[in-house]
Amino acid sequence: MTTLFATKKLILVKKMETLFVTRDAQLKQHEKTLQIRFASDKKVRSLPIEKLSHIVLLGETRLNSRLLTLCGKHNVRLSVFDYYGYCKGVFEPMDKNPAGKVKLKQAALLLDDRQRMAVAREIVRGAVHNMLANLRYYQYRGKSELKAVVQVMRAQSKGIDKAKNTEELMGYEGLLHAEYYAAWKLIDKRLDFGKRVRRPPNNPINCLISFLNQMVYTVVRHEISKTHLEETFSLLHTPGYGRASLSLDLAEPFKPLLSDALIFKLIKQNRLNDNWFEQQDQVCLLSEVGRRHIAEQFAIRLEESYQGRSFRQWIYYEALGIEREVLGVFEYQAFKRKV
Repeated sequence: MTTLFATKKLILVKKMETLFVTRDAQLKQHEKTLQIRFASDKKVRSLPIEKLSHIVLLGETRLNSRLLTLCGKHNVRLSVFDYYGYCKGVFEPMDKNPAGKVKLKQAALLLDDRQRMAVAREIVRGAVHNMLANLRYYQYRGKSELKAVVQVMRAQSKGIDKAKNTEELMGYEGLLHAEYYAAWKLIDKRLDFGKRVRRPPNNPINCLISFLNQMVYTVVRHEISKTHLEETFSLLHTPGYGRASLSLDLAEPFKPLLSDALIFKLIKQNRLNDNWFEQQDQVCLLSEVGRRHIAEQFAIRLEESYQGRSFRQWIYYEALGIEREVLGVFEYQAFKRKV
């Protein structure tokens, strides 16, 4: 296990990767330790900072520059989520191993339409493959109605090779996603969430999709930071202002496996509770209790082993795959789950 989950009780493990802080808390630096005091009690918990590399703040948290200095010294990243479940800011430690050569080659790849499209198509192929893997998993377990949807999506996926630019490619990806979401109700009637509504989500399933996708983006961005890639030089999504769009690219193959599969599991096991959500005026958000439980389940899913590596490690290797493509060492192959 490489994830620590912070509630009132902290469990210290030998090697930690991410600390999820889901309650309102105060974070302080004391010598070489991170101290956490939750708003709901007065007890202080201490953690050795050198065993952390990522802190995700999901509740209202107070901290100061001394703590940020400590995090910067030990290369610890902080990701901050707002009340609505969106990542709104990141504290980035100084890059201790910059590589201008990689960034120049990444920019060259981005400006080469042929090579960029080859990588972008492979990203979409990975995403579609893993969406189909989810549907086929339930098809083989008695949901025979999904067979027709799988056939339709396979036929539609031929458009990936026909797309002339990233705008057309994302158009095909959007059509496939719509077909995929519409099939969820065939897995379980409770997964019939209607139209995909994002900002703000309008029902519990849309709420879960939005929150968990944000969690995936955050973890992907953290794993990209371990490479020499420039996080704003995206290949599928259009590079823009104020966003780390490469994380949007590399999240695509993993959202079906980390977000969607977790939602299916929670629904099938009847583990969602009404008090996990706050609903009012066509707006549905996770409550503090809901954020805590969903973040805990996401942390567990992230560290599940698949073919000898955790899903977190597979995300890191996905980023390395892009870097090797950039350097001309290996051709990028998206992560594709076997069924």
